[in-house]
Amino acid sequence: MPTDLLERRMFPLVLLATVALSLACVGDAGHTTRSRGPGGTAAVGLASRPTTVLPPLATSALEGELGAVLYLGLNYAEWGEGSLDYPAGHPLALARDWTVDGSELTYHLDPSRRWSDGTPIGSRDVAFTYGLLQRLEHLPMSIAAARLDSVVARDDTTVVFHFEGEYPGMLYDTGVGILPVHVFGDLSEDELAAVAQSATGSEGSLVVSGPYMLAAWGPGDRIELVPNPESPVRPRLDRLVFRTIPEPVTRLAALRAGELHLVQVESYRETSRLEEATDLRVLRVPQRGYDYIAWNPASHEALADRTVRQALSLAIDRDLILAALDMTEFAEKAYGPYGSIFGDLAPLPPPDGDFDRAAARRLLTRAGWVDGDGDGVRDQDGLDLAFKLGVPAENERRMDAALLIQAQLAEIGVQIEIKPQEFNSLFTRARARDYEAVFLGWQVGLDPDISFFWVDPESPVNVASYDGPEARGHFESALAAATALEAAPHWREGARIIAADYPYAFLWYFDFVWLASPRLEDIRVDAVGFLRNPHEWTVAGEP
Repeated sequence: MPTDLLERRMFPLVLLATVALSLACVGDAGHTTRSRGPGGTAAVGLASRPTTVLPPLATSALEGELGAVLYLGLNYAEWGEGSLDYPAGHPLALARDWTVDGSELTYHLDPSRRWSDGTPIGSRDVAFTYGLLQRLEHLPMSIAAARLDSVVARDDTTVVFHFEGEYPGMLYDTGVGILPVHVFGDLSEDELAAVAQSATGSEGSLVVSGPYMLAAWGPGDRIELVPNPESPVRPRLDRLVFRTIPEPVTRLAALRAGELHLVQVESYRETSRLEEATDLRVLRVPQRGYDYIAWNPASHEALADRTVRQALSLAIDRDLILAALDMTEFAEKAYGPYGSIFGDLAPLPPPDGDFDRAAARRLLTRAGWVDGDGDGVRDQDGLDLAFKLGVPAENERRMDAALLIQAQLAEIGVQIEIKPQEFNSLFTRARARDYEAVFLGWQVGLDPDISFFWVDPESPVNVASYDGPEARGHFESALAAATALEAAPHWREGARIIAADYPYAFLWYFDFVWLASPRLEDIRVDAVGFLRNPHEWTVAGEP
C-alpha cells in the first residue's frame, strides 16, 4: 500500500490480530449476530490495488485486512490497553474455545460453521493452512509458523498445535485466516497465488468463511463484496465496493462528489483543514506506523561507530519536521522500537532530550570527525562524513522529511545526498544491505514480539544488521516466558538497549488516516485497522 505497501514485514502482526467486529443480538448456536439492515452500497477508495485476499499469501496490511473480512481465523483478537485479548466463543472466530497445556494448544471448532459453498469448516482446513505456511517459508506470513512443530487434526472439529516450546504468542500466531482444503488443497503455489485474481465470475466463486464473499474482482480497479449467506454474521449492506485510485486528489474529489464513502489519506497537509472546513470526518488507526532512517554499518566506517549514530540522531529536530509536515496532531516522536501504543514497553525519551545540535557536534569531534579541509563537511583520514540516503520516490511525506533532515545534518558538518528510488527496488536493496542510509518504516504490529527485526543480523528485515548480544538475550528470555506478564520486562529492556545503540534514527510513530463521508454511518476505526466492523456499516439515504 503506498505508504509503502506495508513496509513489509510488520503487517503479519496486524493480520494475526484478525478483524474484530462488534455485534448486537443473540442468534443461532449461541452466536451474536446483527439482523439484516437497510441495504445499499458503501464504496471505499484505496491508494493501491491488492494482489490477493488469501491471508497466508498477503504481502501488505491492506491485503491482510481484506483477507480477514473473507477468511476467519480460529480466534478473534481485541486490542485493549497495550495488549491483545481473545474472547472465547466470538461469532467471528471459527473455534468455540481452546485449551493450553504447555507447548500444546488445542482448538475446538464450532461444528455449525460452513464455508460459503455449504461445506463444513473443519480441522483439516486448519492443518492444511498451517502446513502451507510451513512449506512456503518465503512468504511474510510464514512467521506465524516459525515456532510450530506440527498441526494435528485429531477429529473433524478438534485441532492440536504442537510448538517447539510454550511462549506468550501462541494464540496470536494461530490467528491466521483459514483456507478451505477442499478448494485449494491440490493447487500449486503459483495456482494458489493466481486464484483470487481470477475469481471474476459469478457471486461466490471464491469459497470463504467471513461475513462477506467476493462478488467480482476484474483486471481493473474494483473489488465487490456481498453478504455471505452461510455466515452467522449478516452485513447490513447489500454491497461493499473497493476502488483503487492511486491519485490522492482524484480519491478526495470522488469522496466529495459522493462517489466514495471512505478514502485512504497519504498526506496530512490538508487533513485538519478538510475536517474543519467540510463535513468530512477524520478517522484514525492510531500510532500504527513508524518512520526511521537505518544506518548500514558495513557501508561507511563512521556508521559502525555508535557515537556517530547517536550524533546523527541528536541532530534531527523531529518537532520542527512534524510541524512542517502538518503531522504534529497525528504523530509522536519515536525513542525506540516500541511506541506509546505498547504502554510501558516503550523506551523513555533520552534524559538530555532527543534534539541537541551542540551535543551532536561534540560527539562527532570526540569520534575524530572534524572539518580538516574547511569545505563544511567533516572528514577523517581523507574520508568525508557523507552518505547517500535512499528514499521512496513515491512517498511525499518521506521525501519532504528527507530534505529537512538533509539541511539539519548539514548544520553539524554531515553531507547527505538524497537518492529517490521506487519503493520495491529500494526495499530489495535494503534487505540486501546494498545502501548507506535508507529512509523506510514499519507498520506497528499488535504483538510485542519484535525479535524478527533485531535478533538475527542476517534476517531480511534486520536491515541495519543489528547484532546486540545483550538485547538478543532479553528477547530470547521474553520468547521463553510462559506468560505475557513474565515476558514484558525482557521486551522492555531489550528495546531500551536497542534504542541506546542507535541502529536507526528512530523518527516518529504516526496515525494512518482515513476520511469518511457523513453519509457513512456506524463505522468503527481503531488500533486494529479500518475494517473493524464492515458488517455494521450503513449509508444514509440508501434504500
